Amino acid sequence: RSLVGSEMCIRDRLMSPSWSPQGRELAFVSFEDKHSAINVVDVQTGQRKLISRFNGINGAPTWSPDGKKLAFVLSKSGAAKIYELNLSTRRLTKLTAGRAIDTEPSYAADGKTIIFTSDRGGAPQVYQLTLATNRLQRMTFAGRYNATPSYTSDGKSFVLLHKSGGMYHVAIQDIATGQIQSLTQYGQNESPSLAPNDQLVLFAGKYGGRRVLNVVSIDGRIKMRLPSREGEVQEPAWSPFLTTT
Repeated sequence: RSLVGSEMCIRDRLMSPSWSPQGRELAFVSFEDKHSAINVVDVQTGQRKLISRFNGINGAPTWSPDGKKLAFVLSKSGAAKIYELNLSTRRLTKLTAGRAIDTEPSYAADGKTIIFTSDRGGAPQVYQLTLATNRLQRMTFAGRYNATPSYTSDGKSFVLLHKSGGMYHVAIQDIATGQIQSLTQYGQNESPSLAPNDQLVLFAGKYGGRRVLNVVSIDGRIKMRLPSREGEVQEPAWSPFLTTT
């Protein structure tokens, strides 16, 4: 169902949904008046709050595990960088620097690190930032394209989009070994979203000329396609509750 009003959904493009840890709010990007902005909507009441509407990119919002902060992408000072907003104090902190494009942040379950996509090495790869020390570490080395990462709850692996053989696969990488396992064997897939039980990955994939909802198990053995009767699926996001997306 629409949480932000039918008129807005018809006129304006909405993208990058992100559920709060308690499942009570949803952060998303809107393009009203052809200008990107980050909003938060209360799921029960539909009340919407504007979070960020700087010049340039306002994108890819994600919640901290305690629900007190939002990390997102801004280009207000030049290249797209990752910022963190304290929702109580409204203090905005720039987390990454340099000329590269940094995007798609995601917190670890303990809130101590953020994993994100950056082209600082010449092509999209996954990097990890330790928030207390600002230590930056490249995490992916296999292939020329690795993006859209999100940690498993134990912090030992992360799900990502991995390009191999000309196809974009939903994959999982073990952090200790660096080994990547593709969970899909074909298609132009996008936007993997890990279930709260770490057992399933929701994603959009092309079928019959349009994007439809897909699910794959974390070991790649179970695959399901969930086509809708009309429209296309983009950027699905699993809520903290297993039965809701």
